[in-house]
Amino acid sequence: MAHEITTVAPELDAHGGPGDDRLRSRLTIALGALVVAVVTWPILAAGRAALDQQWRPTGDWAVLNLRVDDVGRLTPFVGPYSRFGWNHPGPLLYWVLAGPYHLLGGRPVALLAATALVNAAAVALCLYLAWRRGGLPLLLGTGAALAVLSHSIGPALLRDPWNPYVTILPLALFTFLAWSAAEGDRWAWPALIGVGSFLVQSHVGYAVMVGAVGLAAAAIAARRRALVPILPESQRARRLLVGLTVGIVVVAWAPVVIDEVAGSGNLTEIARYFLDSQDQPAGTGTAVDQAARHLAIPDAPWLGDKEENGPDGAILGGDAGALLVPVAAFGMAMLAAAKARQWAAVRFQLLTGTLALSGLVATSRITGPVFAYLVRWWWVIACLWWLSTLWSLSVAVTHWARLPRPARRAAPWLVAPLLVVVVLAASFRTAGAVDDATTPDPSATEVLGHLLDPTVAALRGSGPVLVVATGSVWGTTADAVRLELERNGIEIAAPPRDAFRFGAERSTDERPPVATVWVVSADAATEWMDRPEVTRVAGWDPLEPPDRIAYLADEAVLAEQLTAAGRPDLAQALRTGGGGVDSEGADLPGVDQDLLTRIEAVRRMGDPVAIYIGPPTDPNDPQPPWVTSAGAN
Repeated sequence: MAHEITTVAPELDAHGGPGDDRLRSRLTIALGALVVAVVTWPILAAGRAALDQQWRPTGDWAVLNLRVDDVGRLTPFVGPYSRFGWNHPGPLLYWVLAGPYHLLGGRPVALLAATALVNAAAVALCLYLAWRRGGLPLLLGTGAALAVLSHSIGPALLRDPWNPYVTILPLALFTFLAWSAAEGDRWAWPALIGVGSFLVQSHVGYAVMVGAVGLAAAAIAARRRALVPILPESQRARRLLVGLTVGIVVVAWAPVVIDEVAGSGNLTEIARYFLDSQDQPAGTGTAVDQAARHLAIPDAPWLGDKEENGPDGAILGGDAGALLVPVAAFGMAMLAAAKARQWAAVRFQLLTGTLALSGLVATSRITGPVFAYLVRWWWVIACLWWLSTLWSLSVAVTHWARLPRPARRAAPWLVAPLLVVVVLAASFRTAGAVDDATTPDPSATEVLGHLLDPTVAALRGSGPVLVVATGSVWGTTADAVRLELERNGIEIAAPPRDAFRFGAERSTDERPPVATVWVVSADAATEWMDRPEVTRVAGWDPLEPPDRIAYLADEAVLAEQLTAAGRPDLAQALRTGGGGVDSEGADLPGVDQDLLTRIEAVRRMGDPVAIYIGPPTDPNDPQPPWVTSAGAN
């Protein structure tokens, strides 16, 4: 049992008897359970609604679905792939999602519902831990904070299994577990290790935060061991705790070690990248700007404020001077709690502060543009920053000796209704948006409906096949084709250089392909129709054939104008579906702006896509000699 639990609940009446205590206890538990139900309800509703939707995953979601399907047969020992050529450290994301995914039917939409279950569980456990640490007052405060955070995340992302998103709410759970462990809840240690392993293995960017907060919790527990022994006194309980902790470590990290020793050596690849990479990291200045943007009150992204992006798509930071208010409030609250000898609240702030400082380090080490999805952890950091600040202030006020006792007893009753209103308002607004929540890349689902079934029918009973995307700068449709083929028992193969994305077992070194499936898009989808070397099995085009012919004629004229204006790159983008043609082509000398507008209106309807089947090709250089529009992916 943890010590020094501080609450700001009203004191019991002096004349209350045991029956009154039991009634109050039951009412408190009932109200607490109601808060948990209300806050988790929109997340569960988002997952339930997904089961009634149509979704054909593309890109990263298709690969993730493929790897979740692999659990139990080609069980992954590494995590989601990174754009830098390695995988995140471990497979726990796949393993955690696999159970509910299969129980819910094993369809792609079941992956969305499984993710919602993971997030709902994380929120429910956060609220339970808040109740253990601070009773009903902290439960209400945490419920209000998480309800607001969930509303800002939105139903679509609350069920999105992509690793930068599915790790957001578990980070809050990890911090609450660290606080609970530091306070003496021994059972929290194995849970802390399990959740921390999930975060690090799913996204290596969390390693610094998980390590720093975990070590801080361990240091606090070691310092308090005279008051609260780290291990139970009972030898049986001690063995159980140690055995459970060791078991979780072994289950979570044995596959990572096995892969390192006898597999792909993924940990070495990660270390080599961070030690030898020539890519310039974001740096401390960018990290501080991100902290200023996210810790600001009230215009912070976690509170629903719109995120602004720069020309390169990176999220814009704030003015470092804006940190003055949140830092001052944080420090004053900690000082007030310390003066009131409310040390549990102080420790909550210490762990939250450690999370924020380590978040600065993690942000500073990001390479390339700092896209919004890369720093979603700041939403949780900011949420906990203000929650811990307000909690310290509240317990300091309710234990301030100079404040009259009636005022101290009345304070929780004055604040509680406001928190209840926030919980209800935020949760109902989130639930109200569930019906409008879309699946990831929703526009692709309709297009893929024209492509996948004919492709599967043409290849049924054959395989392995090499799937290659060409003609476009995007290869996401090819990933959807790979997933659908595998789900229908048609093995896919990948070039050795790309095997880290789909699993080493799918390398052409292990699966020699018997055919090549070409996913051809943009202008090449039309150009390939006259090629006798391949057979067209499916296609989609937003235009009718006469309109497509007219479009290609207009496109050729515009391409000549762009090239003459010194922008051959924009002419190439026209043919491959690349972006920037409308914005960068505006006002270029010699470019017909009316023609540009017509062309862009058609491009926004979507690029044509076609599926062709041909003989096996060299997996290391699968591009056939007649392709000139873009390289294969």
